[in-house]
Amino acid sequence: MIQTAEKEAAADVVSFDAGEEEFHSEKIYCANCIHCKLIPAKPEGETAYVLRIRCAAGKWKKKLGQEKMYKYCTITRRYLDSCDAYGEMGDTREFLRELRKTLPGRDEPYTLPQDDGD
Repeated sequence: MIQTAEKEAAADVVSFDAGEEEFHSEKIYCANCIHCKLIPAKPEGETAYVLRIRCAAGKWKKKLGQEKMYKYCTITRRYLDSCDAYGEMGDTREFLRELRKTLPGRDEPYTLPQDDGD
C-alpha cells in the first residue's frame, strides 16, 4: 500500500539539494500522477474547509474498503512501489522540487467568502 519516505531504507535514496527532503528514484510518487486530485473537505460542524488529496483511480483504500484521503501538506511523501493506473505528468524530480516550495507546512483552514446579499 502507500508508504512514506521515512519508512524506506536509505539504499535507493537520492537527495535533491542540501536541505531538501529525500527522493526515491525507483518509486512512483502520487503527486506526479494524473489521478491525484486536490479537493476541499469540510469537517463536520465546521464552517471552514481544509484541502485534501485523493486518488481518482481508487488506489487509496482503507482496510474496510472506504476511500482514503490525505492532508495536502503531505502529498510529496506519498508514493507506491507499483501502480497500474499511474499516469506521469512530467519530470517527477523537478515537479516535487517545485511543489515543496509552495506547499503549506501544515494543514490550513480556508473560509468561503461571505455573500453580502447583492
